Amino acid sequence: MGTLVRALFAGSLDIIGDVHGEIDALLSLLQRLGYDEDGCHPENRRLVFVGDLVDRGPDSPAVVSLVKRLIERERAQCVLGNHELNLLLGSRKPDNVWFFHHPLSPSDPAFLRPQAWISERERYAMLDFIADLPLVLERSDLRVVHACWSDSAIDPLRGAKDAVAWHDAHCERIDVEVRRCGLSPSVAKLVHQNDNPVKRLTSGPETKADQPFVSMGKLRHERRVAWWRTYSGPLCVFGHYWRILLPHEVDGDLLFASDRPPSLGIPCEDEAACIDFSVGKRYIERSAPGFSGAFQTRLAALRLPEREWIFDTETSDAEE
Repeated sequence: MGTLVRALFAGSLDIIGDVHGEIDALLSLLQRLGYDEDGCHPENRRLVFVGDLVDRGPDSPAVVSLVKRLIERERAQCVLGNHELNLLLGSRKPDNVWFFHHPLSPSDPAFLRPQAWISERERYAMLDFIADLPLVLERSDLRVVHACWSDSAIDPLRGAKDAVAWHDAHCERIDVEVRRCGLSPSVAKLVHQNDNPVKRLTSGPETKADQPFVSMGKLRHERRVAWWRTYSGPLCVFGHYWRILLPHEVDGDLLFASDRPPSLGIPCEDEAACIDFSVGKRYIERSAPGFSGAFQTRLAALRLPEREWIFDTETSDAEE
């Protein structure tokens, strides 16, 4: 098992956002980027994935299988996302019924969602692969993490190899502090989110929302924090945060309020760039009445050093 903080590939890279089981989008994007079936590129470019390969989309096993093959051929690297962490922790949610096969209520939207399920034998092999993913990839001019770059969370993990062990140890530590301080459940939830280094890197910091709001079908009392507004350091590329909202969605997190529609430029050298253009919401788009097959959401790649965006579908002139 490798360490949780690893060296990033040298050379030219194509960094791909959260895939969320959308295998067709991934294959389309790889083709547009110029990669062949073996993950080779005529200019010897290589791939980096920011995690959240799984859940919500139609074929998570196919996505993981492809990325695993590319990693084994040293054509790709990938960091651990919060959805992969849920699998390692045995955290059963509607989005990962394809993996755990747990019962769902017929009223749950995921109950009727078409998804490729995984067998028990394949499950253990996938867990072995996911458990060996790092939390962070870095080189002098570039950093990659799933949700949040935090030196205070990363430094203690250098040399560590087991994300689950670190996660659980900090859960126990925080539980002791919560009981000692007599914190309320709502405050304790935020402390677990913000003070556990594994959670902070894979899910990002949160704070209490001014007003409860519905996000992805759930009533939320906490909102995500735009940590990148005060970030300083080499270019940091991450996913996790939806760049595109569907027409009916409420922007309760207010992460990109000054950036609608999303700006595709990265004008500064020292900056953080979110590359999650919400392809994980395509299952919602497919189920919408009158859906024509044209998606608003996209799977994105950021080409470096060119700082060029490539999508699995064409962009309009207005967005470019």
